[in-house]
Amino acid sequence: MARTLKYIPALSLGWLTPFYDPLFKLAMQEQTFKRQLIQQAHIQPGMRVLDLGCGTGTLTILIKQMHPDAEVIGLDGDRIILEIARSKINKAGLNITLDYGLAFQLPYPVNSFDRVLSSLVIHHLMTEDKQRAMLEI
Repeated sequence: MARTLKYIPALSLGWLTPFYDPLFKLAMQEQTFKRQLIQQAHIQPGMRVLDLGCGTGTLTILIKQMHPDAEVIGLDGDRIILEIARSKINKAGLNITLDYGLAFQLPYPVNSFDRVLSSLVIHHLMTEDKQRAMLEI
């Protein structure tokens, strides 16, 4: 029997999506921990990097700014939040690809990326889907 997928939007309620960036800017030192995450990834020029569950693109943009010679792709399962990310990327004038998809059903061939980064998304997945996402990665 096929199971029904239940998507949990950022901040758990879809109507809160437009407030995601301002709330996180106030609530946590997002730039600090995301910069540390990127540094720990040891990204090199020419690498393909996936931001899994990219949300509004904050980490995606930061990856590209810190590593302009890397190919950066953001993936998210929320089309509305991808539009917010697309707007931010266009405003920043960066060349970043955004794709629609789920962490546990990646729309890419095996071994497509040199690095996969993710922040603030895995907790949105059901236990089974967390396991599937880790296998996909």
